[in-house]
Amino acid sequence: MHRSFQRSTRGHGGFTLIELLVVISIISLLISILMPSLSRARGQAKSVHCLARLKEFGNALAAYDNMTGGALPPAQWTPAESNLETPAPDDPINPHDAKRPVTYGWSEILFAYVYGEEVRLRQSYPAQRNLDGRRFQKYFLCQAVGDEGVSSGHYRVYLPAWSGGSNGLEKDGRWGDTTRANPLHGAARESIRVRLPLIGDANELSERGDGLGVDDCSYIDAGEANYAGSDGRRNGNRFSDRHYGGTNYLFQDLHGAWDTKLREELSRDYDLNGVIDIDVRP
Repeated sequence: MHRSFQRSTRGHGGFTLIELLVVISIISLLISILMPSLSRARGQAKSVHCLARLKEFGNALAAYDNMTGGALPPAQWTPAESNLETPAPDDPINPHDAKRPVTYGWSEILFAYVYGEEVRLRQSYPAQRNLDGRRFQKYFLCQAVGDEGVSSGHYRVYLPAWSGGSNGLEKDGRWGDTTRANPLHGAARESIRVRLPLIGDANELSERGDGLGVDDCSYIDAGEANYAGSDGRRNGNRFSDRHYGGTNYLFQDLHGAWDTKLREELSRDYDLNGVIDIDVRP
């Protein structure tokens, strides 16, 4: 007795159009659920990397102040012309800078202490602006913003702390009064208030990052911590809140931490002495 079996009208191992659409819909739904988590994970990784970089700066500062008896390097200084490299005639970066005064900052000093290699480029703030990317490897650029265009340096020192608060201030072009801190002066680290930051995430859109300012790529001054800039919005020379609405800082005791309120507090009380500095202006 023979039994007949009805053969399936569908090919073996195949899928109908509806089944494919269901699978695609499920995959799309899973991606939409996972993408925010993946984005947050990437952002968190960049924030952790940023804090680790600030700690590296702290290690370099520790090595530097061991050699200098506790002093921080200046936020701004002029290298001797005899120590600078002569630019190549066909170098696309150097031709105009070769005739301009060259200014260096704390970043060139720290780079030398970290890598044991002196910076000698005939350009202002070359390490912090990553002007030789192959050499500096974006050392002073936060991963959260990258380095498109002419970088302003994404880490800057907080000058009122770095220069020792009211030590060495300027008025009418002369040092010694109380208008603003002297970028040529690096304070003894032990003399700085413990809660004050030494270095922090800087605004990558800063007006002082385009080569036009005398203190380009170096520091954030009193009154500038939360300064909106000329457009009233984003281009001020200030600390940035790019990491989940907060800023990464390296503090006086060389520990790194994330904070959401400190930059606003510094804009009101630049030396954190409990007195509101209403007359401080950028």
